[in-house]
This record gives sequence, structure tokens and C-alpha cells, in this order.
Amino acid sequence: MYLTLLGLNHNSAPIDIREQFAIQEDQYNKLYLNILSKDVSECCIISTCNRVEFYIFTDEDISKDTFLEIIEEAMSVDRYKLDDHSYHKSGRDAIEHIFSVASGLDSLVVGEPQVLGQVKDAFQRAKDNFAISTFMLHLQDYTLKIAKKVRTDTGICNNPVSVSYAAVELAKKIFDNLKSASALIIGAGEMCELAIKHFITSEIGSIIITNRTYEKAVNLANEYNARAIEFDKFTEALEEVDIVISSTGADHFIITHDRMASIMNTRKHKPLFIIDIAVPRDIDPEIAKIDNIYLYDIDDLKQIVESNKKNREKEAKKAKEIIDVAINKFYKSVEVMKINPVLKDVKDFFISTKDNELKKYLEKNNIDNEAEIAKLDTFMSSVINKQLHNLFTNIKTNVDSKKIHTLADAAKIIFNQEEIDNGEK
Repeated sequence: MYLTLLGLNHNSAPIDIREQFAIQEDQYNKLYLNILSKDVSECCIISTCNRVEFYIFTDEDISKDTFLEIIEEAMSVDRYKLDDHSYHKSGRDAIEHIFSVASGLDSLVVGEPQVLGQVKDAFQRAKDNFAISTFMLHLQDYTLKIAKKVRTDTGICNNPVSVSYAAVELAKKIFDNLKSASALIIGAGEMCELAIKHFITSEIGSIIITNRTYEKAVNLANEYNARAIEFDKFTEALEEVDIVISSTGADHFIITHDRMASIMNTRKHKPLFIIDIAVPRDIDPEIAKIDNIYLYDIDDLKQIVESNKKNREKEAKKAKEIIDVAINKFYKSVEVMKINPVLKDVKDFFISTKDNELKKYLEKNNIDNEAEIAKLDTFMSSVINKQLHNLFTNIKTNVDSKKIHTLADAAKIIFNQEEIDNGEK
């Protein structure tokens, strides 16, 4: 049996191509049915804004051309367009890839935390569509376990690598407790919304949102339980807040030095932390000369982000080492899964033999005392279990051996003959 992957992501395909292969929620059921009808035993599909990947488990290893045919028929798409922008992996490479994806190593932003949840949801969706069973359920458990280990044992997720996240992390360093702090968000674009999300995650006390289009500010405020104010009143909010993040499309400074100096007098020079992530800048850089104002622009944050990226890259090397070890353990666990039914049959055979021999012994010796019968049964079962435990342990320990053994060599391995010989000596 073989695991094979066909996919495209932010590295292999531009967004206009990824959009064409994105899968909507109501399409999964039919898509899984179509793929499973192509001699595919199990299937899992991971579809996010940055990737679409198909993992299939089949009796035989399949080429990229065969895989493309399966997806072309299943999705009614142009296989040649997919071929130009996709990658194909099988066996160990496919296992390494899904471990890396779930661990955040293959993300647009290395260490991205959301992808683990997306992979978990993908497996659950496959399960809901009856598309996975023994092998991929095992793969699911191993993938999630390794991803969590990577995040626990490395610092791959510790440093902010987006400007909005870096802005909030910087604010947290200045204010020991954001629960008692308030923030003014000037703007309603993507970067401002991301900053709002990070502030909420950090449990900030309150958020005020303003925007030139007041309706956008209201919509954001309603979504994130914040307060919206009209744009021409935001300078009043500057008198009360602790943190300001600004990102508008203005072609001039929306906060000047003189205006800010007046506001600081009203604030009695209570410290104010300002992050200007607009290009061109929203905030007059001369404001930084005013006492108790801490002003950072996007270049300051980019330096933090670049430094953190380098730190994450170092941690990514540690993560890859964890994944390399995990791949070997996974393959060994798969081999154990394959042999478990055989071991069960062996154990059943010994138990059946024990039951038959015990029955003969009881009849031959006219033993009908239930207590004595129970003791004999327990004793014989204990002997069998002890011997089988040792045999099965030896087999599982060597289950992934690629060496060719004679029957005599195999018997020595199974019965640990070397240890027996040494014991006799």
C-alpha cells in the first residue's frame, strides 16, 4: 500500500491559479466520492487559502500523470494547468510533507499557528465523508502529535513575523498588563483588523475604531465588540487611550506635532504608545521628540519581523530534526500495524491449544473443582502470555528490518537465541 500526494501551494502557484482549484464546503462530498471511485482506498484533502493538497492511499504507487487524471475527472479541471503548478510526492516524501505542513514549516509564514487547526479539520472532514480508515487515521494521530511536539519543543511560534502581530507584541512589552489598557485603531484595512484580532487575543481592556468611512468602523466594532467613533473625532480619543495603531490611505500626516503636543498637555503627559504602519506615514515623525510618546513606524517593525524570522529559521532546523526522527518511527509503527493481525492469529492459536489441552487434562484426571480449574487456567495462560510477550516484542523490535534472513536466523531473532545462548554459558 502506498501514500501519494498531489498538491499546489503558495510556492508552486500564483493566487489566480490557487483560486481555480480552491474547494468550497459543499463540494467535498461529491469530490471524495469521485476520487474514491478510482481504485483509491483512502483520501484526505487539505484546502486553505495557500494550498490545495490531495493525499491518497492506494494498493500501488501511482505516477503524477495517473494522479492528474484522477483529479481531472474528479474535479472537471484542466489537468495541464494543474500539472504546471503542482508537486507530486510519495512514500517517505509525502509523510515528511504532511508533517511539515502541520508543523508550520511549509507555510507562507514559517510557524503559522492556524495551519495545525486546518489540517485537523481536513482529517475530520475526510472522516465525516467516510474517506479514511485504518492507515490515514493512524497518519492523522501521528501528524497531530508530531506537530504539537514541534510547537512544544521548539520556539518556532514564539516570535511575531507579521507587522500587525509585531505591533501588538511591542505594545505588550511596554504595558505589563493590556487588560487595563485601551487602544485606538485608526483605519479599517486588513492590517488594522489583524491588529484588532491580536489585541483581543491578548485580552486588551478596550478598543476604539475610527475610519474615514464611518460604516466600516461600525462594522468592525460590531464584529469585535469594540466602540466606533467618527473620523473627525479621533483626536478626542487620543486624550484617553494608551495605544494607537494607525494605517490609513492618507497622503498627509493625520496627526501633526503641534496637535499632539497640545493633546499631551491635556493628558498631563501620560505615556502614549503610537505605531504608524501606514505607507506613506500617518504620524508626523517629529512627534517622537515629545516626552512620554513612544513612536514606531513600519520600518521599525520590519526590523523586528526580520530578526524574528531569522530566529524562526533556527528553530525550523530543530523542527526538521524532530520530523526526521518521527518519520522513521511512523514507518516502524505502520509495519507493526501490518503484523498485528498475524500476531493476533498466533495468540488465538495458542489460546485455543491451551483450552483444548486443559479440557483433556481435566477429563483425564476427573477434575471438576471450579477453584482448581481456575488456578490451572490462570497458570497456563500466564505461561503463554509471558512467552508470547517476549516473542512479540522481539518481532516488533525488528519489524522494519530490511535484511534478508534465513529461517534459522529469523528463529534466533524471534526467540532471542543469542540471549538464551549467553544465559546458558
